[in-house]
Amino acid sequence: MGDVVSSVFSSVVSGDVPWERLLCEVAWWLGWVAGIGAFVMGAGFGWWRVRARRLLEERAVVELVPSQGFAPSAQDMAPHAARLARASQTTQWTPRRAQGVRLRHGSDGQGQLSLRLEGPATSAALMRLPSLPDVQVRSHQGRRAHDSERITFEGADPLPRPAATAERQLTKGSGQGAPAGPGALYVARAELVLARPDHLRLTPAALDPDPLQVLADACAQLDAGRGERAELVVDVVPVASRRVAAWRRRLMHRAGQRGPSAYGEQIGSGRRGGSWMSVLAEGLNGGKPLSSAGGRGAAKPLPRQKDLADGVGKFLPGKDAQVFAVQVLVRVTGAHPARAQARLHQVMAVMDGWSGENWWRPVGPRRTGWRPYSSVWWRRRSFDRRYTTGEFAPARRQWLTAEELAALLRPANVHCTAQNVVRTGGTLAPAPRGLPTWAGQPGVVPLGRVTEADGRTRLACLPQADVLFGASLGKSGFGKSELALLQAITLAYGGFGAWFLDPHGAAVKRALPYLTHPAVIDRVQVIDLSAKKPGAMVAAWNPLSMEGRAEEEVQDVIGAVVAGLAAAQGWGDGAPRARAILSHAVEILAHLSYRMCQRGRPDLQPTVFTIPRLLSDEEWRESVLAQMPLRLQQFWRTTFPKYEGSAVPVVTQTIEQLATSTSLRAFLGQPRSTYDVRRVMDERQIVLLRCSGTGSGDQIITSLLLFDLFRAGHSREGIDPGLLATLFAFADELRAIDGAARGYIAAILEQLRKYEVRLMAMTQMAMRLSEETRLALMQNQSLLSAAAADADEASFLAKRLPGAAAMTLMQQPKWHYAVRATLNGRPTPTFQVAGVPIHEVLANYHHPERLPQLEKAMDKTLRRRPLRTVLTELDGSDDGRMPGLDDRILTELGRRPAPPAHKPPAETAAGNPDDDCWPEAGSSSEVA
Repeated sequence: MGDVVSSVFSSVVSGDVPWERLLCEVAWWLGWVAGIGAFVMGAGFGWWRVRARRLLEERAVVELVPSQGFAPSAQDMAPHAARLARASQTTQWTPRRAQGVRLRHGSDGQGQLSLRLEGPATSAALMRLPSLPDVQVRSHQGRRAHDSERITFEGADPLPRPAATAERQLTKGSGQGAPAGPGALYVARAELVLARPDHLRLTPAALDPDPLQVLADACAQLDAGRGERAELVVDVVPVASRRVAAWRRRLMHRAGQRGPSAYGEQIGSGRRGGSWMSVLAEGLNGGKPLSSAGGRGAAKPLPRQKDLADGVGKFLPGKDAQVFAVQVLVRVTGAHPARAQARLHQVMAVMDGWSGENWWRPVGPRRTGWRPYSSVWWRRRSFDRRYTTGEFAPARRQWLTAEELAALLRPANVHCTAQNVVRTGGTLAPAPRGLPTWAGQPGVVPLGRVTEADGRTRLACLPQADVLFGASLGKSGFGKSELALLQAITLAYGGFGAWFLDPHGAAVKRALPYLTHPAVIDRVQVIDLSAKKPGAMVAAWNPLSMEGRAEEEVQDVIGAVVAGLAAAQGWGDGAPRARAILSHAVEILAHLSYRMCQRGRPDLQPTVFTIPRLLSDEEWRESVLAQMPLRLQQFWRTTFPKYEGSAVPVVTQTIEQLATSTSLRAFLGQPRSTYDVRRVMDERQIVLLRCSGTGSGDQIITSLLLFDLFRAGHSREGIDPGLLATLFAFADELRAIDGAARGYIAAILEQLRKYEVRLMAMTQMAMRLSEETRLALMQNQSLLSAAAADADEASFLAKRLPGAAAMTLMQQPKWHYAVRATLNGRPTPTFQVAGVPIHEVLANYHHPERLPQLEKAMDKTLRRRPLRTVLTELDGSDDGRMPGLDDRILTELGRRPAPPAHKPPAETAAGNPDDDCWPEAGSSSEVA
């Protein structure tokens, strides 16, 4: 081939071969070369576009959430701009249209202004690193519905739902069969470009007021329920410094061609400097400068330095700041075309804050009354493609410096006073590296959703061995009870015992549909002291019961009842006469209970409501004392008559307050207990207690239950700790409970850890607790969780949460907590946790249709009986056919003692002996 070309070239040079023949000789291979070249170029272009499309399909998205005090300086913005520039360059061989890093300012579906950062998938790790102070980087997936985070407990697979329930849930989720949703939405579009050449500077937007305030106000006016949205999208691609330098040289050359100028006009010629007319005139003059005969012409003056600076504009050699190519898109959806267009102009007004030597203007028809901008048919498709995919293809080239773009590269700052801005309560340390992930495994205490150092979110938990005592503090309605319920249900499914004291009952009602699974249904007990209907099923607790106990344990019963009632009345070390009378009364009745059990009649044991009868009815008291040893009779024969009459009401008023509540009389007025907190501990049962609605007896019964918990925990003394089952006791509204406990909460916190009883306390303000309870709680807690609080409480908590300022605690949003825990025996830094609602994370275990089965199971476990029957047996029937409990006791005492049984009483399924003596529901234990 080379020889042919050489010979042909020699012939052409010598003139032997004409050019026409040459073309005929080489045409055959020139056509092939051109065809192959065109094919290669077309294939390369197609591959380039396909690669761009594939890269745009895989984009990383994070959310930048500022704190209430976010106020960045110019020094803070410089590294942030450099981070954005680097994020678009993490992939090699990336088409320019796929390099864009997108900052999406707009409403989040609830009318709140948020900022999402989108970029190439390979830059995900870089984008998750914080680059601005007081700004938290969150994975955008963390704000989606939590369906993907539904927990499945090990050993408790979710139950299938009934077809009807499943169909209803599908209808609710899909919208079928529901009322019609929002009507058609109308879209208004606009692409903004610079009105003048891009070397002319935009005026950097001021920090105060924040220009994003206008966008936040526009978002607040959207009807989010009807699907209205507003977004200001800024795409940036870094420009290489060599390209900026080349463009600077070109601008300088233009300025030199123009000569001296002022306000863009050439000085002296009357024409624009460097115009095509002057160039043409010089060409016609032989390339020489124009001159007139007689010396009227003059050489063109050289440009001044100021003219060069004005021609270069913001691209001065000494200011090699980060430069970005920019694409700005505005998209608004509205329920009406006029409404969408009006909101579009509101969002476009945000960019007026940059107007100066240069300004932003929309692309598309805008000169007349018809102003569709980018919604016009020949621009709409391109706009929608770029908006949807993130493609970077602006309508015209526009280069801006990081200084000009600073206000658009960040979220709203502290000077944006709008209340609809998504913010954090302050930035805290990321979750500790060793914090376990919660996936339904047993042996853990869930915390909620945490954010890693790289912005990823996950559900986190603590090993239960590291949680000895916990305190959850913060404002009402900020998620304390929800977190406690989540922890209690999780521990229950993990095989631990749970004891939940809820003064108001809302938490109990919310928890029940999640405890109907066969894995836990037989362990659930509900003590609802607000039951008032005659047919309501009630459990029983007799603090004076001696069933299953030895006579030596009478002193334990005396201590428990007297201390509980004394604590409820706040006697303390005072009221010695009342304490003495109560102690001897309980002693007599405890021995009487033991005698009744010995006779095989545990169904005739006295209750706390027998105490007033013993103190006020002398005939009844004498009948009982006649059955007691002389040692027990001595106090009543010699000392009691010497007391003044006013001493007895001090003792009986507590019992009388309890007797005013129908539910308390039914709960405490049954001779045989079905509720036993010690058995709850040992058998890992799940107890939910509601103590409200009893009137003046609320604090008394709460005090009795808490002291019973303390007593039962102490009764484990002497048992190998490795053999003890762990019980987690939850106490909601600790402030109200603390007033009734009279110091026993502090005792629980200080003493019951070694008996595997762990208290989790919730209250609004730690400062309102009694001093001994507050000191014990702060000293012994291994899990401290703080929601939003007022200034005084936040200052108190900030001292116990290193790294969390008081202002950070005060400004926390709902469902967010500052947490400090013990992990592997060491305290963690304070980190932030977002709460997770149990109806989302435990949705697989929500079965309200199984509540009747749960009620039946509790009727069997607690041997509950109708309230009407219990009260009839306690007080007697109105027609006198059935005597009350106290009268039946006297009847039994008048009989001869029954012979001892030939076999020991068997332990029943519920753990109580002598099950054959238990009366059936609705039957009478009266002795004929």
